[in-house]
Amino acid sequence: MSELAISLAFFDTAHRLSGTARAGATLIFEGQQVRTTSEPPDLERDGDRFTARLRGVLDLVFEPLGESAVLPGSESWICAVTGDVEGRAVDCLGSASVTSEPPAWAQLDALRAVSAVLDREHAVFLSARRPRDAGGHGEERVDAVLISGGEALAVEDARLSTIYDSDGRQRTAGLELWMPGEEYPRRGHGSAQAGASIELGGVRVDAAVFEWQIEGRTGAGAYELALRQDDNEPAAA
Repeated sequence: MSELAISLAFFDTAHRLSGTARAGATLIFEGQQVRTTSEPPDLERDGDRFTARLRGVLDLVFEPLGESAVLPGSESWICAVTGDVEGRAVDCLGSASVTSEPPAWAQLDALRAVSAVLDREHAVFLSARRPRDAGGHGEERVDAVLISGGEALAVEDARLSTIYDSDGRQRTAGLELWMPGEEYPRRGHGSAQAGASIELGGVRVDAAVFEWQIEGRTGAGAYELALRQDDNEPAAA
C-alpha cells in the first residue's frame, strides 16, 4: 500500500455507472442511485499505474494519460480505466489523484475538489480551500490546472461558483478559467447527476458525480465538498 493518499474515480457515462474509491470509502453511482461499501478498497500504485480492488465490487486498472495536474499538496491525472465493477465490464475514462500533503483542518473550514474529464486529452482539476473563520467563499484560495491536448496548463485565475440545495449539497456549478495572455475566461457549467454524504475522520464529505460542459466539450467528473462537522451548511456561492 502506498504511503501517499490515493483517490481514484471512474466515469462510464455510456452506462451511467461511476464511482470513487479512497482509503476510507468506496461509492458506486448508478444513475441516481448510490451504494457504499462496508469494506475499504485496496488501492495501490505500481509505477505509473494505479489499481483499485475490492472483492465482489471493484477490480480496476487506471492508466494515466498525458501530463499530470499539480495542485497544492496533490497531483492528478486523466486515466484510461479498465476492469469490472460488480461483475460488469468497464472501459472508460477516469482520474487518479495522489495527496502528498493532507488538508490542515485546524486552519480550514472547507475544501472543494473538482475534476472534469472531457476526453483523453482534455480535463480540468481544481481545488478551493476556505480558511478557518473566513467570511465566505470569496476568501477561498482557488487553484486550477487545465489539461489541453494532453499538456498541463497553469490557470492564472480560477473561479468556481456553486448552487446548493436546501441540505447544503452541491447541485450546479460554473467555472471561469482565466489563462495567461487571454482576454476572456474559458467557461464551463456542470450539474450533479448523483450524490452522497459520508463522514471521514471528523469531516463530512458531500460527494457528487457531475456532468460537465466546458468549451464545447462534454464530460464527467467529481465535485467533492468537505466540511468540518461543527460547521454550518454553506450558502449558495
